[in-house]
Amino acid sequence: MQDVRLETLSMVQFKNHDQSEFTFSPKLNAMVGPNGSGKTTVLDAIHVLCMTKSYFHSTDSLNIQFDRGFFVLQGSFESKDGTVPVYCGLQRGEKKVFKADGAVYERLSEHMGRFPVVMISPADRNLLTDGSDVRRKFMDQTIAQSDPAFLHALICYNRALSQRNALLKYFAANRTFEADTLALYDDQLCEYAPLIHEARERFVEAFIPMLKHNYAQIAGDGEDVDLRYRSKLHEMSMRDLLTESLAKDRLLQYSTAGPHREDLLFELHGRSLRQVGSQGQQKSYLVALKLATFDSLTENLGAKPILLLDDVFDKLDADRVEGLIRLVNDDHFGQIFLSDTHRDRTELLLQAVDAQAKVFEL
Repeated sequence: MQDVRLETLSMVQFKNHDQSEFTFSPKLNAMVGPNGSGKTTVLDAIHVLCMTKSYFHSTDSLNIQFDRGFFVLQGSFESKDGTVPVYCGLQRGEKKVFKADGAVYERLSEHMGRFPVVMISPADRNLLTDGSDVRRKFMDQTIAQSDPAFLHALICYNRALSQRNALLKYFAANRTFEADTLALYDDQLCEYAPLIHEARERFVEAFIPMLKHNYAQIAGDGEDVDLRYRSKLHEMSMRDLLTESLAKDRLLQYSTAGPHREDLLFELHGRSLRQVGSQGQQKSYLVALKLATFDSLTENLGAKPILLLDDVFDKLDADRVEGLIRLVNDDHFGQIFLSDTHRDRTELLLQAVDAQAKVFEL
């Protein structure tokens, strides 16, 4: 399969870009400029065209430039399908329009994995500091880019979960309970939960060696990192979980057990990375986590994703920056986009890679 790359990008009223156009190198593209100049916005626009949504905002309207009525993004991708134009537009108060090759998607999930992408950003720190939902989302988005059956199961599970939660609230508000009605949604959860759990198990098992390898490349061999998947479905079936948690679910008025409550545990030397890792170790782990995501997608798709590196040199010492540069200078990667406030740091990187690099001063 041919690697994916973005040839051109145009942005209209997207965040702090009024109107911008770019023609990119097939290898390395560096966005250089002071804070607030729109470097990260360029990377996020690429993420939108690949994943249908912003890396930073769950609400699409927040991407419209302040006091403007709409935004438009257009990109031209090269992939196994040839040259594919992709369009994303949003008018305030209206539904987002997303097209590839001129055709509007019936479901945005159909676009998932067509142009795979991996973003590494300072915002990834929320994987350490926030709740389990952020770590599940990271895992699920990675799997979904290469496994349509998993994505379908996840969408169906979440729909049934939402309906079950609404029913639990209805029961509480009306002081009633109908076991047969609840069983309709329980059956759906029991159908899809094992598919989600098994896909996550397979993913984590294959992912751990990739994580360890990338961490060692950045930080050296002296630090032992690991990843654990915490799930009650390791020990019991979804049906048993629902039976066990029914009284609690009725009391709290939402479903308290299942794939939507699972977690990923990040570890350093057998202990919580968040508790024992230094700032540099935590940053190295998160970068290694995302580079392992790149490896996982490459292996499962047979094509290299686009790699977005947003200000990744921040908080890494010289040795770790050198390790990262050595990684990026490998044919292992396809098209790369990076942002940096320091021109000299970027120049160091450009000296290490081939002449197919372009620098964009913003």
